[in-house]
This record gives sequence, structure tokens and C-alpha cells, in this order.
Amino acid sequence: MREILDQFNIWAIVDIAIIAFVIYQALLLIRGTRAAQILTGILFVVAAFLLSSIVPLTTLNWVMNKFYSSFIIILIILFQDDIRHVLSRMGKKSFIPGADRVASHHVLDEIVRAATSMASKRIGGLIVLERNIILGRYIDVGVLIDGRISKELLVSIFHPSSPIHDGAVIIQRGRVAAAGCFLPLTREENLDPNMGTRHRAAIGISQETDAVVVLVSEEIGSVTIVVDGKVSRKLDARQLREQLNDLLMGEEEFSDRADSSGSSGSAKGPTQATEGQPK
Repeated sequence: MREILDQFNIWAIVDIAIIAFVIYQALLLIRGTRAAQILTGILFVVAAFLLSSIVPLTTLNWVMNKFYSSFIIILIILFQDDIRHVLSRMGKKSFIPGADRVASHHVLDEIVRAATSMASKRIGGLIVLERNIILGRYIDVGVLIDGRISKELLVSIFHPSSPIHDGAVIIQRGRVAAAGCFLPLTREENLDPNMGTRHRAAIGISQETDAVVVLVSEEIGSVTIVVDGKVSRKLDARQLREQLNDLLMGEEEFSDRADSSGSSGSAKGPTQATEGQPK
């Protein structure tokens, strides 16, 4: 006991504090997710391994020793989505000076105008604004647009008569990159039961990337912003503009060429009907 106390110094305290912080953050990360249930099962396996080492359970000990050699690989397979999520969050901060400019005033104004107009007409919509994490794989499965952002273009895409109104619109580098895009649905289980598939898609893409999502509900005619899985609901035009300004003004992906470009929002991809996110 005295030897342990002799080795206990300021660095030991720092070491323990760091480990405690890492464990605490990991628990916060998986709280309320499928990973928490998997972790509970893993703890039972660890307890069985310790029990087989203490009590003479030869067969169980042999099985656990075989299992232990592949334990790390099994963890990576089980938690691959969560590991990718954490790594993407770690790398989303830009360290390049001047790379903080994300949107022009024109881009934000047109998005606000479109969202509030659709909300007043009870037209549902899902607008995803790319930031540091590239959304290329979601753009590829949609209908390519590459058009200048305008209220008229966005409203026409989400009009019920449009063949691509069910999917999401992705904004990239200050332009409408694609429409009718499929998004990953969140795996969260403790969601408001009133949230439909659009809400789940908005939360899902915001959890997997650092995108900002503007969602218009056709059921209640309200506008919502989703960032990092957090939902801000029932925003008016002023609140929406302020939040978009705080989140986006200052990143590189949206440029002022949205103001200077004169190109129209005509589709460059196929125009046939596609299945998007269900309402």
C-alpha cells in the first residue's frame, strides 16, 4: 500500500483525470443509441471472461480465450458507424486561415424566402447545406442540378407536382448541386412520435456529417433547423436567418459566385420520376 502511495503524484492524478474524461465522453456519445445496448452485451462478455479466470470453469475459459484474440476486430465491426461518426467530427474543424467563409447573403436570403414561402403553402421540403464534410456520395444518387440558388428554383423542386419533390436538395459551394437525394435515417429510438421520415432523414444526415439542414413540415407548416442531431423547431423568418447566419457565414464551401453566376437552375441529370424520402 505504501508503495502505491509513493507512486501517486501529480502526473498520476492527470493520468486518471484524462482516462475518466475519455470514458465519460464515450458514454455521452453512445447514450440513447444502439451502441449503448451493444456495450451492455460486451460488459456481460467481459464479466464472463473474468469469472472464468477466477473460478475453475475450464471450457468457458477456453472459449473466452479464443474469443479474446478477435475482440478488437469485433468491436470495430460492431461500432463502425460510430467510429466513422467520431472521426468525421474530429476532422471537421478547418485550420486554414480564411477558410471560414461558407455562404453569401444572397444564398441565405433565398433559402429563407423559399422555406418561409413553402411553410405558408404547406409544401414540405428538405434542404441540406454542405459545410466541411463533403456530401458527394449523396449528390451522386440524386438528380444533378448545378443551378444558381433562388427561391423560385427551390419552391419548384419541392412542389408536389415535381417528380423529385420527395427527396432532399443539397447545396454545395453556394449552388443547388442536386435534388431528389436519398439521406440516411437516424437510428435514434427516443424521438418525438410526431416526427416523420423527413425529420429522421434530417437528423440522420446531421449526425453523420456536419451539414446544416433546413426542414419544412407540410403537416404543420413550420420551419426547422437540424445541426449535429439537435432540432430547433417552429422558426420564423428572422430566427431562421439569424441561425443560418451564425452557422454558415464564414465557411469556404459557399462562395460569392452564387451572386455573380448567371446560370439557370435547369437540370443536367435525368428528369424521370424518382423515389425520394417519403413524407
